[in-house]
Amino acid sequence: MSGYQYSLYSEYLPTDIYSSYDNMSGYYARASINPVGQVFLEGRYDDVSRDRLGFSHSLIGLGYYMPAGKNSSVYALLGAEKLTAEMDLSNPLFSNISMSYSDTAFTAELGAKINIMPRWTAEPAIRVATFDEPLYELRLDNQIHLTEDWGVEANIAHRAMDLGHTQLGELPVLKEMNFRLGVRYQFNIS
Repeated sequence: MSGYQYSLYSEYLPTDIYSSYDNMSGYYARASINPVGQVFLEGRYDDVSRDRLGFSHSLIGLGYYMPAGKNSSVYALLGAEKLTAEMDLSNPLFSNISMSYSDTAFTAELGAKINIMPRWTAEPAIRVATFDEPLYELRLDNQIHLTEDWGVEANIAHRAMDLGHTQLGELPVLKEMNFRLGVRYQFNIS
């Protein structure tokens, strides 16, 4: 699955030398494979930017799901997440100058898949990542099945990350609401 992502932040972020915004846009991608029984391997990536500032999250995890009734299942996923922030500071006199921050963390997620109606599947989930300061994510993914293989997604997620403190004092908790609209293709290998 992949598509467009629009993110709103709780703080204005310096996106350029004289600009600050509280929103960015970009794309997301998510893929999973179910190699054995109820075990699955999943990868996710999202990338948003505005002007010279960009953020990306990448995740890889191993999960296990269990049916929880005729129309639903629950799952747990353990893995690793990488968070990257970059700002391009290049100008006509000095090219290829940038600042970047990258960190990797252990992540754990609990979620469910619920067939609300024959063509609508909802997936609520909660996830935490153990960066120096923890990141929390609440997510609600929705898939509308157009055919057996193709679907349209409309997803929403809330992330919160405590930025910690510096020598100048405590930094704010950066909160993000992201909205995703995309397509999903799924297939069965026999």
